[in-house]
Amino acid sequence: MTKIIAQTMRDTVYTGAAGNLSIAFGKIDVKAAVVGTEIETLELPIGLEVVGVRVATESGLGTGVTLDIKLNDDIIVSAVNVAAKGSIVIPVQPIYLIEKNILTVVIKGAVATGSVAIMPEYVSVGF
Repeated sequence: MTKIIAQTMRDTVYTGAAGNLSIAFGKIDVKAAVVGTEIETLELPIGLEVVGVRVATESGLGTGVTLDIKLNDDIIVSAVNVAAKGSIVIPVQPIYLIEKNILTVVIKGAVATGSVAIMPEYVSVGF
């Protein structure tokens, strides 16, 4: 049996607070939320580098419903389909937070009813 040692095998794996990929959990419950409704989900502190977002729903929010996900006023992910049950991991170009940011979800496409989890992925790099 061949054994290969990858070049990353000797890299340091951090176990402290700085440098680790982390995830925060935000949950949204809506009932007949109209298109354009903005839902503030989490406040993210300065010094984080956001690298992705996970979206999951157990039963969907209704036919035609999509979400835009924003940090403050900047859309980081658009048109996430949450019409039916499902989950998705969406990488984003790393975004370093130089100030507190509000992770906001915007209802698009149709009236939304149900629950969805919004989970930003980030690395704590400090400031």
